[in-house]
Amino acid sequence: MGNKQQKLTYSKVGLAFVVFYLILTLICVIWAFTVSDPKGKFVLLQLPVALQLAVIQELGYIKLFVGLSWFVIYPLIIIPTLVILYQIGAMINSFWNIIRVNRK
Repeated sequence: MGNKQQKLTYSKVGLAFVVFYLILTLICVIWAFTVSDPKGKFVLLQLPVALQLAVIQELGYIKLFVGLSWFVIYPLIIIPTLVILYQIGAMINSFWNIIRVNRK
C-alpha cells in the first residue's frame, strides 16, 4: 500500500473571516468591561452576537438562553459562527480558484 502524505490545506479567506470576527468580538468585549454604564455594557456584549440572537429568536429557541450568563452564551453562539464563517470563506476561496483556473 502507499504511504501518501496528504497536504493539509486551509482557506485563507475563511481564516481571514474568522480572525476578523474574533478581533471585532474581542474589541467589543474589552470595551464592554471598560464602560461603567450597564446599558452600554449590555449593548457592547450583545453586539458581536446580535444577528445570531435574532436568528435564534426567530426560530423560537431564545427561551433556551434565558438565564444564561454571557460567558455561557458566547461559546454557544460564537463557535458555530466561526465554523460557518470559515465555511463561507472556504466556498468563496474555492469559487475564486475555479474562476482563476478557467481564465487560464
